[in-house]
Amino acid sequence: MGRRFAMGAIGAAAATVLAFAGMTAPASAAGPPTADQQCLACHGMPGLEKPLTGGGTLSLHIPGDTFAQSVHSLIGCTGCHADVNLASHPAAVEPIASKRNFSLAMVQICRTCHTVEFEQWGQSIHAALVREGDPTAPICTSCHLPHAVTRGASESLDAVPCRMCHAAVFNAYAVSVHGVLRRGGLAEAPLCFNCHGAHDVSVASAGVGRRDVCLGCHTEAAASHRAWLPNVDLHFGVVECPVCHVPQAPRTVDLILYDSTTQKEVSGPVGMPKFEGLTGSTTATQPGLDPTTLLLLLKVTNRPGIEGKTSVRGRLELTQGVDNHALTFAFKAIRECNTCHREGSAAFQSVTVSVAGPTGIPIRYGVNKDVLNSAFSVDAIGGFYAIGGTRVTLLDMLLALALVGGVAWPLAHLTMRWVFKRYLNRTPHEQPKG
Repeated sequence: MGRRFAMGAIGAAAATVLAFAGMTAPASAAGPPTADQQCLACHGMPGLEKPLTGGGTLSLHIPGDTFAQSVHSLIGCTGCHADVNLASHPAAVEPIASKRNFSLAMVQICRTCHTVEFEQWGQSIHAALVREGDPTAPICTSCHLPHAVTRGASESLDAVPCRMCHAAVFNAYAVSVHGVLRRGGLAEAPLCFNCHGAHDVSVASAGVGRRDVCLGCHTEAAASHRAWLPNVDLHFGVVECPVCHVPQAPRTVDLILYDSTTQKEVSGPVGMPKFEGLTGSTTATQPGLDPTTLLLLLKVTNRPGIEGKTSVRGRLELTQGVDNHALTFAFKAIRECNTCHREGSAAFQSVTVSVAGPTGIPIRYGVNKDVLNSAFSVDAIGGFYAIGGTRVTLLDMLLALALVGGVAWPLAHLTMRWVFKRYLNRTPHEQPKG
């Protein structure tokens, strides 16, 4: 520790002497200003670091040529480090517990200039994770190296900061139609932040799902699908785009608990039981929440005194979130209806129920697939279901009976009125003899 700070003190003294003697070399067009060169006299030395009270070290090395090319070189070192006094720097004692603590404190400097971006970040899933205490949740300096920020750097596929945390997702994206086109030079092909936002990073599967994200660019999609796909609006509402555009990925039916008033996913209302291992039947063909328990769950969440009615919205999605980024070219997408619309389709063999997690990420729990064969599911997946569409035979029969009953009753009523009116309007000679 003594050696490191001795080096810093010697470097600072040398820089100060050179500055006052007028011997400091003037900054070149590509180099830092003279004032910053005083700082870099020490911080430009490789290996300069500070021990942390919690263990480990914090690197204090700032490559001068890199900083000179950064956008922050225009404001200089004191633009962010205005609290540093060269006459007394480095301070004798400035304990730092950890790199994370130091970074969280320094991030507050970013908001001084980047007010809008900081407010956007505050509404993001990243900020929510920070508030949850996640030590790996991204902050400003996680994505933007403060001494090496260059304009437009994140537009390069190889420089996208998201890949540092989301390696599996980025690898899936890299071989997708979007990644291939981007790598091929098509600047319009989306990168991570085109779908998720740059600073206000959101969960694409929340709300109506990925539909609006995809349609934001593919504005012609609905019209082009109408040429061959029946019930386009229903499909777009309850089947996510990756279900057909990532052909080999496994699928699941997700029953989303949402508030009928706000039309948003519920986030675990008061009284909601734990889902893990819930099953009310010993004859269930697979573990998980069964039809009876699903009905019980809705009764609990809708009991008197609880605001908002909790309903269930069904949606066909991919099982793994990573697969949603592996979108293929349109000509490889699924176009055969019987991929899903056939008896025993794999798409309906996996069922989950989900609520919104504290950070907005859906939390999913396994559900017994028998819920799709239950009378209780008529209401639960009403917006998702079309007669004959899912090949769930019992539901087809129930809905057919409901339709027949709905048509038969008015017809019977009209017939009775016609007969009764005819009876009353008979002529006297038609009246029965007493």
